[in-house]
Amino acid sequence: MLFVGAMTGTSVDGLDLALLDLPTDLKPQAARTAPFPPSLQRRLLALNSPERDEIFRMGEAHVELGIFIASTCLEFISELGLEPKEIRAIGSHGQTIRHHPNVDFPFSVQIGSGHVIAEKTGIDVVADFRGRDIAAGGQGAPLVPNYHRAVFGGEKNLRVIVNIGGIANVSILSPEGTATKGFDTGPGNALLDAWVQECRDEAYDIGGTWAMSGEVHEPLLEQLLNDPYYEAVPPKSTGKEHFNLLYLHNYMAEFPNIAQADVQATLLELTTQTITSAIEQYANACVDIVVCGGGRLNGYLMGRLTELNKKRVVNTSESLGIDGDAIEAAAFAYLAWQFMEGLPGNQPDVTGATGSRVLGCLYPA
Repeated sequence: MLFVGAMTGTSVDGLDLALLDLPTDLKPQAARTAPFPPSLQRRLLALNSPERDEIFRMGEAHVELGIFIASTCLEFISELGLEPKEIRAIGSHGQTIRHHPNVDFPFSVQIGSGHVIAEKTGIDVVADFRGRDIAAGGQGAPLVPNYHRAVFGGEKNLRVIVNIGGIANVSILSPEGTATKGFDTGPGNALLDAWVQECRDEAYDIGGTWAMSGEVHEPLLEQLLNDPYYEAVPPKSTGKEHFNLLYLHNYMAEFPNIAQADVQATLLELTTQTITSAIEQYANACVDIVVCGGGRLNGYLMGRLTELNKKRVVNTSESLGIDGDAIEAAAFAYLAWQFMEGLPGNQPDVTGATGSRVLGCLYPA
């Protein structure tokens, strides 16, 4: 059965698609990344923080994103020489605009209307994957360790999968192939991208060249590393509600004269050090690290991650024959297949839920 996974991440840079033939082959058969139209990207970015008419703006973005996901999925399917009727379901994550699993009434909000996607494509859609895990007492995140276990597990040694999107997360795979832990380590590209956008009006720091031109500001780094999130014990998850420009400016107020490039260098060091610290604390015996997500394309970031993990082999997912841009989208295709089969999609030891649950809601064609 063919499933399409559709993923928009915390970097808010576009839509990743992946095609899986399940349960025959866990690896993506094909993948595509489609950048957001500028107007849609601005609308989604504006929803990262509270503003006037927030609910109205969310409603419009919910529908507009649904239309974009639907049209892009149809283009992807057509490019592969397939018909919509050949796709069993689309697993659509949507765009997270709020993630608050630790408040009195926990919730997580993803937009990108499943109704619209089903209507426009004529394909069954599975969406809203996080809500049931949260209802069962979990964080609702991360959910990708479930797929990481299936596609990367089974090695003789402890392995860590690091996904570096806007937020970085790790999946710690035991030699038996089960995810022993999985959690968000902190910012991945979120602060790096936000800072370069504010200072240079560029979407991201290509290859980490701007960060490489600066020097780490140790006092600022020390303050950033003191954030209580890093001391919290898993299960835990976070998002851009916490790690954003306002957060950064609050810390920088104590150091008003730092060169902009030095801030970028410091933020990159924050990402690599917090990832490494998480690995050392919870998977010190691991011998190899597999990196996926957009952060793997930042050469300077990958270099620092390698330097900080000299006793381990650091590779990208491409070294194992899997497109690092397709893995999260593939994970939601896999979750859609699990939903259709009535199989649980969460891992309670990862999310903290009280038990295994089937994740998602069906929007029938």
